[in-house]
Amino acid sequence: MVIHFASNSSNQSDQSLPTKIAKLEARMVGKASSTSTSQATSWSAPAKFGLGPGPADNVAELAVSSDSDDDDDNGREFLIQANTQKRRKLEDDNSSTSFEHVETAADTAKKIVDNTDTSKVGSDVNRRKQSRVKGQTNSGRGRGSRVSDQTKSPAVSVSNGQLENSYQKLQDGLPKEQIGHDRQTVFEEEITSLRAKVVALEEELKKSRQEASDYQHQCQQLEKELKDLKDYEQQTKAKRTKIISELLISVSKAERQEARMKVRQESLRLGNVGVIRAGTIISEAWEDGQALKDLNAQLRNLLETKEAIERQRKLLKKRQPDKSDGGDVEGGLQEEDSLIQDEIYKSRLASIKREEDVIMRERDRYELEKGRLIREMKRIRDEDGSRFNNFQILNHRYALLNLLGKGGFSEVYKAFDLVDHRYVACKLHGLNAQWSEEKKQSYIRHAIREYNIHKTLVHHHIVRLWDIFEIDQNTFCTILEYCSGKDLDAVLKATPVLPEREARIIIVQIFQGLVYLNKKSQKIIHYDLKPGNVLFDEFGIAKVTDFGLSKIVEDDVGSQGMELTSQGAGTYWYLPPECFELSKTPLISSKVDVWSAGILFYQMLFGKRPFGHDQSQERILREDTIIKARKVEFPTRPAVSNEAKEFIRRCLTYNQADRPDVLCIAQDPYLTYTKK
Repeated sequence: MVIHFASNSSNQSDQSLPTKIAKLEARMVGKASSTSTSQATSWSAPAKFGLGPGPADNVAELAVSSDSDDDDDNGREFLIQANTQKRRKLEDDNSSTSFEHVETAADTAKKIVDNTDTSKVGSDVNRRKQSRVKGQTNSGRGRGSRVSDQTKSPAVSVSNGQLENSYQKLQDGLPKEQIGHDRQTVFEEEITSLRAKVVALEEELKKSRQEASDYQHQCQQLEKELKDLKDYEQQTKAKRTKIISELLISVSKAERQEARMKVRQESLRLGNVGVIRAGTIISEAWEDGQALKDLNAQLRNLLETKEAIERQRKLLKKRQPDKSDGGDVEGGLQEEDSLIQDEIYKSRLASIKREEDVIMRERDRYELEKGRLIREMKRIRDEDGSRFNNFQILNHRYALLNLLGKGGFSEVYKAFDLVDHRYVACKLHGLNAQWSEEKKQSYIRHAIREYNIHKTLVHHHIVRLWDIFEIDQNTFCTILEYCSGKDLDAVLKATPVLPEREARIIIVQIFQGLVYLNKKSQKIIHYDLKPGNVLFDEFGIAKVTDFGLSKIVEDDVGSQGMELTSQGAGTYWYLPPECFELSKTPLISSKVDVWSAGILFYQMLFGKRPFGHDQSQERILREDTIIKARKVEFPTRPAVSNEAKEFIRRCLTYNQADRPDVLCIAQDPYLTYTKK
């Protein structure tokens, strides 16, 4: 109420202020207090609620007077007297204090709002105190019965409910306007702040939109540039492919022309294939060239000279005189002359023998060159007859160049991969149009099986298989790693006998590839290991190729090996005896490759195969040459180490059960290199 009054005093005129004070005193005098303790407790609450001494004390002061002697039987009345002096002072200073009332009311309103919860706690405390005072009053009545109800009736008793109502009125009265004004000010400040934030966010949004627009524009430009680059790449790719193809074709054409020119030159020197007619039969026969004719003529001359000298020696022996006929001096001279003449003939014969050796070595060299010439002539003839000799591009990436060789059902071309930019070998498998569909399907299944085996092999001593694709209904192609060097067959034809050191390192590389095949989850038997299936790259590294006859060893195969279902296939000089068993189905294992490797090593060291070297495959099969090959024999020349001979013996062990397999023979000390 005090706050309510103070708040209203700022809004009303100075003349109404004394009237309101008088009314307030009259209302307060008319209310009696039940006990003096409750009066003190009830009016101490404003201090607890934050209503301490302030401007309200200038309006009215509630004094609780009592006699110092509380035990007096007569007792005294508790009266609320108005402080007239302060009221007069307020009347005099009303104009000056009205503004202070307004400020104090505003501060008090804030305290009331902030301490709403505290007021509730204070009211609870007042209730407890009131109950205690009430008990004391009752006891006081027992002791001092002289105090009557009439003297207590004028006392002021303000209950907690009335106090709470008064504070509720204060909250619902004037402070609402001030609180509303403060809240409005706060709201306006918050709105101003939010508007500033909105403006800042709008600026950021505008900036972000501008950046997004710039990024989108840049993205569109990059997409356009990427599209232009792709279009340019497509155009340049086609041009680049065309230029590379033209360069490759021009180089290949030059190589073809050079090869044919060289063949013509070599044909004059070494010989050529001539046509011989015998009635209606036309056949081809080899005609030696001028170089071989000259060598043969020299050999004939040396042979004639040798025969003439031999005749002269015989005549000289016949003309020798009998020692008993002539004198000693004359006979001695004739005998000396005969000995000298005979020594001359011997010297000449020795000279002729050396010349013969030189001519024979030269002739052997020419024979090797003639063999290479014949193979080159055959290659050129096959290339001219091939339908892929016009530099085609297969599968849009493999540019065919020159023919490397031709087999029974396939052609191998040197090609260039226009995507990965490397040389590859294209093996073109052709099906005979006259074959039945069953035979064609069988061949295709065989080729696919070979591909499935070969494509999983990744080893530096095994030729890689890169790709496979179909060309037409009767032709498909496999892409293999290109080895620019020769194969072992060509090496042995050029140099039939290799030094042991070179032969050893070749066989070591072959066994490294075989060990890899036998350490896979599914072991693989090559079954067709021969000189033609060992290739060399430009650095001389040996690589095993051609897995057309390979066998996959299943997991359930026993220790004896798997059944040989393709009996009769393979190259007979390099197959072990168990492959020629006719009484039962042979069981094979990796020991087949061990035997084949032993034959290869023997051939590299001695220039020939150990069994059936001069025999054809039909004769080997007819005469059971390999079945009878129970023991290997070594020639006296050239000389090789005993370790090499022992290694060959282990590889060529006749009994399959006693022969080591690939993983076992690979541990042989002869195949191990240690630093000396």
